[in-house]
Amino acid sequence: MQRQIEKLYNPLFLYVKKRVNSREDAEDLTQEVFYKLSKSQSDTVDNVKSWVYTIAKNTITDYYRKKKVYFEGINEISFTYEEEEEDASKELSKCVNSFIDELPEEYRSIMTLSELENVSQKEIADRLDMNYVTVRSKIQRGRKKLKELFSECCIIIQGGKGSILSYHQKEDCDENNSCSD
Repeated sequence: MQRQIEKLYNPLFLYVKKRVNSREDAEDLTQEVFYKLSKSQSDTVDNVKSWVYTIAKNTITDYYRKKKVYFEGINEISFTYEEEEEDASKELSKCVNSFIDELPEEYRSIMTLSELENVSQKEIADRLDMNYVTVRSKIQRGRKKLKELFSECCIIIQGGKGSILSYHQKEDCDENNSCSD
């Protein structure tokens, strides 16, 4: 039994880690799975591996249920950020142009069309004579690169569903990427 557990630990940890955002939580949940396994009647189980993964799946489900209750309690508190949220979004949208200019050329034109001119991805593909799937993936990668540029320069505080509540420019931010007027 000990030998089977040793073989299962790393794959199980990776399984849990893939489903949980935090490495520490994944380690805790993996330990909890083995604790539950030790308390169960595993001697009567034919396939220990299957049994362990079933326990892991249920443990992860319990983890998210507990987390959901915690977050629901927080969401009941009402905040009035609507006006600030709108102002922060408008202010940040002013500096998107300078960040797009920082992108490599292969993303710059696509992101300008997509994010600044609100051109649909299908229309971008037609205009640039590119495959639609290629345009979609370049926009996704471009957004990721744009987010990285923003995070190098600004601390952005987000609300539910990604809405921007406020932002603060970092002191060491390049003046060319400044979001201040």
